Amino acid sequence: MDASTMHFHKRRPFYLSLTPLAMIIPLTVGGVSASWVSTASATDASALTHRFSIEKGPLTGQLVRFAQQAGIELAGNAAYTDGKVGPGLDGNYSATEGLTVLLAGSGIFAAQQSNGSYTLVASESMELRATQVEANSDRSTSYQPTGASSILHSDRSTLEVPQVVVLRDQKPRNLDDALANTSGITQGNTLAATQDTLMKRGFGGNRDGSIMHNGMPIVQGRGLSATADSVEVLKGPASLLYGIMDPGGVVNVVSKRPQLESYNAISGRASAYAHGRDGSGGSFDSTGGLGDSRLAYRMVMDYEDEDYWRNFGIHRESLVAPSLAWYGDTTQVVLSYEHREFLYPFDRGTALDPRTNHPLDIPRTRRLDEPFNEMEGRSDLTQLSVDHQFNDNWKSHFGYSWNRETYDANQLRINAINAATGAVTRSNDATHGAVSTDSFAIADLEGTFQIAGFQNDLQVGVDDEKRKIFRSDLLR
Repeated sequence: MDASTMHFHKRRPFYLSLTPLAMIIPLTVGGVSASWVSTASATDASALTHRFSIEKGPLTGQLVRFAQQAGIELAGNAAYTDGKVGPGLDGNYSATEGLTVLLAGSGIFAAQQSNGSYTLVASESMELRATQVEANSDRSTSYQPTGASSILHSDRSTLEVPQVVVLRDQKPRNLDDALANTSGITQGNTLAATQDTLMKRGFGGNRDGSIMHNGMPIVQGRGLSATADSVEVLKGPASLLYGIMDPGGVVNVVSKRPQLESYNAISGRASAYAHGRDGSGGSFDSTGGLGDSRLAYRMVMDYEDEDYWRNFGIHRESLVAPSLAWYGDTTQVVLSYEHREFLYPFDRGTALDPRTNHPLDIPRTRRLDEPFNEMEGRSDLTQLSVDHQFNDNWKSHFGYSWNRETYDANQLRINAINAATGAVTRSNDATHGAVSTDSFAIADLEGTFQIAGFQNDLQVGVDDEKRKIFRSDLLR
């Protein structure tokens, strides 16, 4: 689910109306005593004097009996009086005088209202026992998500794991942009700016299996798209949770999920460089419920067509990503699909001057290769996730992902520079019919239980992955 839910235990207001039968009924809501109201038939008897004979005992019961005998309405939070013992009351008192005696030393007092009723109010110095609160929050409005279930296979707080969550107002174009401000993350060999290559604490490379999508590995070159909702970074050897890989860490892209609440957005983009190089793009995002069926849909579409910032080259990319979710009482099912087509300039960058080992003294926008240096391809990603909550302590998760990417790449490679004559030595090579596929399945069970008074967290699971990298024609 796109929006995470924060759970607190909240004291729910509950009111009990007692008849003049001096009857005390202890009520609890979720283990917390409820608020109560004691009423009598008289609407305003606060000024009358009554004869009281109330023995020493639980303060809550004394107040109920007092309100009945005095003919007043008395309301208050049971947390103020639970567990306290009142001194009792014997003699003739008005309502105000009697309440003052009963509440002496309790840390609360009775405030008379305009209609003659009384309300129990805590003194400023009164210390109440801890109150647990339950509420819901949409993670999309917060800079700090509440858990890391998709990357750790559990609902650990982000304060308990070596994780950094970054994405929001920067509007990043790729993972390099999204993680530019994250410590321990640097850019590696991006294969002419066509692949995500992130070094995590010194480990990593392109196609190393450390880029995840909703907690499942992918093989497509670029992992960040218009479907991304957030990016999670798990640093350190905890990455071994995902099998054989370097201990530097993993990067997980969490996608937008269907929501039952309707939401629609359209955005546009434009770019411009010197000498008439410009571009444009736009995106569409729509989600909502399908009637009262607990089904929700989401459709994300994105398109980009722009000139490259150097003197030639074109960047073109399109995305269509439908998804469907069902939210039951204890079970959630999400099915998503992404189809992406792309055209990238295959730009190896500026050559070095062999005399100085510095970039050549030419404009940085000038390329020394040819316009046919480009990569063109497409990718498909299908994912299914099923989450089931057995009870408050136990839950299970199942996920399946299938990812495939194909591309053709051509390049005229710069081999040498003759600084004296200005001659450039180049060679032609290409990769045609490249196909990469990844099939991944995971199932796990997580729960908590008590042993000898200690809470124990248990997680067991299994995953299976089949990855295939195939290159039909390598022209060198």
